[in-house]
Formats: sequence, structure tokens, C-alpha cells
Amino acid sequence: MKLPTSLKLVGASAAALVSSSLFAEIALSEQFAISGYVAGSASVTKVEGAGSDSNMDLDAMKLTAVAKFAPVSVTTSLFAFGAGSGDGFGASPIFLDAYGTYDFGDGTTVTAGKYLSWLGYEAFDIPNMLQLSYANPTAAYIPAYHTGIKVEAATDAYSIGFGVSDSLYGPTYYKGDGDLNNGLGLEAYFTYKAIKDFTLFAGVGYDSGNDDGTKSVVADVWAQYVTGKFTFAAEYCYGSSDYTDSARGEGYFVLGLVKYQVDEKWAATFRVSAGEGEADDNFVRGTVAPSYAVTKNLDLVGEYSYTDYEDVGIHFVGVQARFKF
Repeated sequence: MKLPTSLKLVGASAAALVSSSLFAEIALSEQFAISGYVAGSASVTKVEGAGSDSNMDLDAMKLTAVAKFAPVSVTTSLFAFGAGSGDGFGASPIFLDAYGTYDFGDGTTVTAGKYLSWLGYEAFDIPNMLQLSYANPTAAYIPAYHTGIKVEAATDAYSIGFGVSDSLYGPTYYKGDGDLNNGLGLEAYFTYKAIKDFTLFAGVGYDSGNDDGTKSVVADVWAQYVTGKFTFAAEYCYGSSDYTDSARGEGYFVLGLVKYQVDEKWAATFRVSAGEGEADDNFVRGTVAPSYAVTKNLDLVGEYSYTDYEDVGIHFVGVQARFKF
């Protein structure tokens, strides 16, 4: 499943835990709260030996509403994305999140509806991203949204979860395939957090068959450690697909990341990633991303990245404004 670069799939994230760009709910009453963001960017992409392509557009808008009637809460969101080519918002907006959660009060929750995958270190929502681009430019091994039911249990030392959905991967990033006859999507994860400032995540996913019978497996492991002004992180993700014609495709990506929080306003993120897609499109990517908090609601994030494929190199320079509430 291929997506535009600006919409590569990412799931639940540790990067969000250390980003200065977190957006928080605005309480309208004891039962209702909203949050959201708007992001736009300008960028230039230069392919070595060819011309350059520039873009200036809105990247995404999201409005999330939460209704809380303990022990039940309901979350919905309206999302629109930019086309990344100056063409505007195309088929947007769409309903993205649409789920209800029952909290048993002992760290155990049950959620049903349409929700985001647990897998992936880098965040889905733009304000929680440390850069503009994602570590993996070649294939979307990390699932995004699907519809199903999941159970989670959490303590101070760990959390675990298991979910069953209509599919692991859907026809697009914002939904599953909506069909149970062709198989199910299964996900499970374990997070260890007993060591102060350290988090270890391990998750797996399996799709027992999509519309054409393709079966998929993904495994994702990441670790993060925060000390003083530094955040260190590493991730390894492996994905494979078994096709109906007995062919098999597989690939992986890895990332290493360091974030340095200079002061309350300035920060810088340095990332190296590498991998291989199903088309044997090996790559190595280096990224530098400075950020500046203009206010508590407005951030500016820049990026320079260079991606080295086997037969070509690509330069990317961009700056993004992020307003969140």
C-alpha cells in the first residue's frame, strides 16, 4: 500500500511524549472537550540530475471532540489533508477517529470503533512529529486506521493490548477494508516502562487476507530514553506479504534519533534511517530538523533531509507552521 510522502502511516508514538508540540484538550464542560490543529508548509525537493519541485500548501487540519460519561467516553475527529502538490484538499475532509471506550477503573479498558494502530514510533498527528518527513520513504509497513475492538491493561511498570479488526491494512490510511469475509486484522503490543525515563515497545500485526487474498505480517520494536535535555530513540520494523500467486515480498526499516532541547523555545532533532522495500528500493536517509516554539500554541519546524537510493539522491528542504489547541 503506497501513500503520498506526506501521509506515510504511523501509529501510537513515544515521540509525542517528548515533543514540545503536544496539543491538549480544551474543556467545554465536565463532559465535553475539544482539541485540534492546522499545519501548513513550504518545501523544495531536488532530485540529483533532474529538476526541483516546490510546494506551498496546507498539510492537514484536525478537530477532535471527546464526550466523557464515566465509565464510558466517545472520541470523534474530523480530518482534512493537503494534496502535497498545490491541489488542495481533494477528497477531504473525512471522519478519522470514531470510537468508544469503557474504563473498568483498574487500568483495563475496552475500545470499539475506528481507531489508530498502536505500531510505530513516529507520530500520526503533525504537532507530535519531531520533523516534517518520516523515517521510511519506500513502503508503509506501519498500519494506520482500522475498525474493530481492542482490550488494554496498564500498570506503572507495563501495558499490554490485543485487538481484532476488519483488516490490518485498508485501501487507504484512514480506514480498514470493512470486510470480515476475507479475513481479519490482529494486533498486539507490550510496553515496558518500569525504568525511569526509559520506554521499550514491541508490537506485532497480522492480516489474514485482504480483497485479493494477500496475507501480511508486521513487527515493530522501539526504545526511547530521556536524560536531561537529550532524547535518544531507536526503532526496527519488519514487514512481509504473501501474495496469492505464491510470490512473497518483504522489507524493513531502522531509525536512530537524537533530540536536543536547547531551551524552552529551541530544539533540534537529528535522525538517520535506512531500509529496503518490497521493490528492492534500498535507501539511507539523514535528517536535521530544528524547531522553535513561537507560543505555546504555535511552532515552526524546519527540515533538511538527504535520501540516498541505489541510483539517485534526493534533497529535501522545508519549513512547517503548526498551530494547535
